[in-house]
Amino acid sequence: MTAMLHTWGQTLGSAMSTIQKMGYTHSASQPDGTCEHMINWRILMLSLSHRVIVTAVMAIVAWPAFCSPIQSKNNNDPLLPYTTCTTVGNLRAKVITRRSGSGPDYREIATKKAKERVSVIDGYRVMFGYRDVSYYYANVKIEQSDPQSYAHDKALVIGSLKDLATDKQPGKFSTKYTFMDKGILNGFEHYGADGDAIDVGGTVGTHVLFHDPGHVIITVYFLNQEKQGRRFNSIDEYRMLRDTFLTDYTKCLKSASHY
Repeated sequence: MTAMLHTWGQTLGSAMSTIQKMGYTHSASQPDGTCEHMINWRILMLSLSHRVIVTAVMAIVAWPAFCSPIQSKNNNDPLLPYTTCTTVGNLRAKVITRRSGSGPDYREIATKKAKERVSVIDGYRVMFGYRDVSYYYANVKIEQSDPQSYAHDKALVIGSLKDLATDKQPGKFSTKYTFMDKGILNGFEHYGADGDAIDVGGTVGTHVLFHDPGHVIITVYFLNQEKQGRRFNSIDEYRMLRDTFLTDYTKCLKSASHY
């Protein structure tokens, strides 16, 4: 039995080495936390001997056991499904990062009166962009509020958008904003504030999606674009792309979150 296990271990090592050389990897640190088995079977069948193929199959079948601690953690991560919407039209999620667990359990937002704290017990940042350019199209913050503070947090966030739109004297690096009142997008409560011109400051518009049952606040910052490869050249073109993105994104979020 010991010799058999030793032989199996050597064969498994050979199989894993071959798979890695072919460019297929297993990662437990993917943005969605899942165990990805990126195996192209057609190539694998042509490249491995019969014995290695059998071992590779056995290894893949056994893989979930090695991944179980991560899967267990993800079961307690209600925001994880929201990060699976990585393709929206021609846009791709280029960067996905989770909020540090050692940071404060809030974020600050500016209001006319003072800076206010919005509770954040967990969150992700997703940076969307086009494949052919290095800059980003949208910075998305997916955050979960403390259930006891959610109603207050929601009111603060909506109020900050209204304040942005009522600023009569925008600064040098900002423009006049228009507030977009409550709407429903694929089940999400939606508010927004957009500038009246592009290429002023870093952000063209800020839109927020609320999912009350999950105490989830999703903030989408639409970013101004560089000259090379840009997709909008006027505020009207920006609005068209914005609406398409929000519609497609919320449709995916609704499906992914299963609510």
